[in-house]
Amino acid sequence: MRLKSTFPCFLLLVYVFVLLLALSSCDPETTNQTAILQEEETIAVVNNKKISLAKFQARLYLFLQYYRDIITTDQSDLGEIKNIVINKLIDEELINQEAARKGIQVSEAELDSIMAESLSSYEQTNFASYLQSSNLNEEQWKERLRQYLVQKKLIEGEVINKIPITKREIKSYFQKNKSQFGVPQALRVRNITLSTEEEAKAIRSQLLRGKSMKELIKKHSISPDKSLDGDLGYISRGDLPEEMESAIFSKRFNKFKPRISEVVRSQDGFHVFSIESYRESRKPDLNVSRQEIKQILIDQKFEEFYAQWIKKLKGSATITIDEKMLQREEGF
Repeated sequence: MRLKSTFPCFLLLVYVFVLLLALSSCDPETTNQTAILQEEETIAVVNNKKISLAKFQARLYLFLQYYRDIITTDQSDLGEIKNIVINKLIDEELINQEAARKGIQVSEAELDSIMAESLSSYEQTNFASYLQSSNLNEEQWKERLRQYLVQKKLIEGEVINKIPITKREIKSYFQKNKSQFGVPQALRVRNITLSTEEEAKAIRSQLLRGKSMKELIKKHSISPDKSLDGDLGYISRGDLPEEMESAIFSKRFNKFKPRISEVVRSQDGFHVFSIESYRESRKPDLNVSRQEIKQILIDQKFEEFYAQWIKKLKGSATITIDEKMLQREEGF
């Protein structure tokens, strides 16, 4: 087996709990791969809780499909990947058991809130397609989301919130990376994109007459940022192509009325921008940046502390793996 040079980055992602939901969307009861089994076989046991061969096969197949662009495999030697997959399944089972032991739960209100947030990124047809491609119905998806949130709560409480970050570390990071924490002068910009120049000019005329930018975006924009009401956030010089910045920064910001740009052409279509607010530049400030730096340092230390925590869980658990069964699996 040969791993491409980007594979070590994936090894970090394996431990990030956000992937628990994505990688668990293909369990044995929801995949056609398990049709080859006549009866359920067990490939590993974690504290008397069985991990079925079917589940391992499904996860191995998903792993190979999901990361096919960053790994290359020799079909005669899948040992490293199979070890990653079986250990990931064992980790997840340990996390689930620990969450149950600690009585961690997710309320219906929490679940509904996260569901609404998750669904907001899908059109109804796209969500239906996602469910179909994952072999899930909506109730199964909801239950997997609940499981993910329980795991997330546990990891936050047992790992993230216990990672020590000192004032000295924060100050040192700030001094070494001070340029990252200044804030440049910027304008808050909203964008509407049209297919033709004639459409763009007509929309601009409506905006100048006081029509709502958000409403026009919802009805007419062809840009992906339509889902965000065209909000591009704060734009500084150097963030956008020169022709767009020329239109956006051509005049002073008017705090009493959003300024409407001229029509700008790009490879994506014809744009009209609404410049809606102004942000002064700000010099780097340790006190202002303290929480941001703390989060950066937590992210840097997460893998190490997560691995230590999982090792501790494994140390107090009874785990057996059917090595012969693991060795003979070839993937799909």
